[in-house]
Amino acid sequence: MKNIKDEVIKIRKPKPRFPVMKEIEERFSPRHFSSDLIPEKDINSILEAARFAPSGWNSQPWYFYWAKKNSKSFDKIVSCLGEYNQYAKKAPLLIIGCFIEFIKGKKSYFRHDLGAAVMSLVLQAQHLGYYSRQMGEFDEEKIKALFKIKTEHHPFVIIAVGKLGDYRKIDEALLKRDLDPRPRKEDFFKKI
Repeated sequence: MKNIKDEVIKIRKPKPRFPVMKEIEERFSPRHFSSDLIPEKDINSILEAARFAPSGWNSQPWYFYWAKKNSKSFDKIVSCLGEYNQYAKKAPLLIIGCFIEFIKGKKSYFRHDLGAAVMSLVLQAQHLGYYSRQMGEFDEEKIKALFKIKTEHHPFVIIAVGKLGDYRKIDEALLKRDLDPRPRKEDFFKKI
């Protein structure tokens, strides 16, 4: 195969039918990351973007815990990931996204609001040249115990963030998964 990294990007990069901003057009969720560390100023910028996400009643029902590669906290997060997501141990940054239950009025928005905050941080990461992958398969109870997470913080997602890795050094099974085009459905909206 020619340049594997270019091939993965070509296959996985979205192909919008209508104009969208650059960060959406180029975003995809890789499973192979460079272990190059992310400067703390970039981490702060990524998390700051989440702070300004919209939320119902301006409740901002989210909280994020993060750890850099080569730290005990990072290794603890990796130990909570399911086997399917062990590729994330190569990423230089792992973020635990938690929701805080908040109900006002007739609807609860907290999971939606956490999703909006996560999308904000993912797009900011993309803007800075980093890719992100969100994972839901992890041991929530173990994470709570290992980090003594506040009872009102409910771990819901772990996000791996980093630059793309060297695809010449990827495990064959992961490469196969990253070369899967996973097309987007096209029939998802209708003018009424």
